Amino acid sequence: MQMNLNHPVELDGVTYEKLAITHLEALASFRANSPEQVIRSMALVFAVPRRVVRHLDNSDAEQAGELLVNFLDAAARASLPLEI
Repeated sequence: MQMNLNHPVELDGVTYEKLAITHLEALASFRANSPEQVIRSMALVFAVPRRVVRHLDNSDAEQAGELLVNFLDAAARASLPLEI
């Protein structure tokens, strides 16, 4: 799953226009106990430097969070048995 950034981030001559969930292991160990841990976890999941996450526009950061939640919801639904 990936998303296009409405406000691309440019750091050190590299422009980040998209974020994609690339490391499922990092998603499985996502930490949300402090803002620093959320930034670190998002950077690991999307395989970008932490500075990219820190410089995301508020709307892009919100959309990135929604992408993660939607991915986890879809994964949870996929693992449910068909018959209850």
